[in-house]
This record gives sequence, C-alpha cells and structure tokens, in this order.
Amino acid sequence: MPDADGYRIPREEVVITAVRGILNEAMTIRSQTLFHRLIMARLKEMGLDRFKLSPRRLRRISAKMEEVYLVIHCREGARRSRRTRCPVCGTGMQDIKNSTLYGWTVSTGKFCPVCHYWTGTRERIPTRYVFTIEKEKYQDDAINGREP
Repeated sequence: MPDADGYRIPREEVVITAVRGILNEAMTIRSQTLFHRLIMARLKEMGLDRFKLSPRRLRRISAKMEEVYLVIHCREGARRSRRTRCPVCGTGMQDIKNSTLYGWTVSTGKFCPVCHYWTGTRERIPTRYVFTIEKEKYQDDAINGREP
C-alpha cells in the first residue's frame, strides 16, 4: 500500500515469513526493539527496503502466530483495570470468573485467549516482550528461577 512518502506497508504473510526466519535462527529474542530491528533488516535483505512496519503491528502479528510464544513482563499500575481489548494483540478480553461462598459468580480479572495476557483487579501494564519458539525451555527456566 503506497503512501505520499513513497513507503509501503508489507502484507501480513511477508511479515510472518520474516518472523519465522528470524526465530528459526535466534530461537529467542528478549526485546521488542531488537526483534523489530532484526525484522526490518530481514525485510531489507528480501529486497523490501521501502517497506515500513511498526513495532506494535509486528507484535500483534507475532502474538497471533501459533509457533511463536510471547512472554509478557508487566508492572502493576495504580488504577483499576477496565480494559476490554488486549493491549498486546488487540483481541477482545474475556472475564475470569470465580464463585463466592454464597454461590455468586464474580469477575476477578480478564484474560486474552490469543496471547494469554491477563490482568486482575489492578491494571497490569506490559513493560517487556520476549519472543521465542522454545516455549518449554523458557517455561522450565522461569519455574526454576533462572533467566534463560
């Protein structure tokens, strides 16, 4: 899609191809900024140097890919969470429900069925994203308290 500045926006399939190529080589990328730089370099190698891609669009496309495991590091905000859309991938959030002792059902938070972002009664603000295809290794290291 051309713009007045002469740049183009790559199709989703092109971005997915670049993501697969980068993650098959590196296995794990520990920051969205680095991941974006690597993808832009890959697009340039593919002869698509006039293409532009925002880090946010790259994250959303990657989060929806089945083979990419997205680890989301968050901090807790001061406000109550009122989100209806996921801040990571843009998908609609679903309620996390719990039963009380009296048999009532209450909502204790929200979660995203696509990228598994969740928030409780307090807002969780994403601060860092880790992109990996080694889900089991990353989870094992996180459980044992080691940084992979």
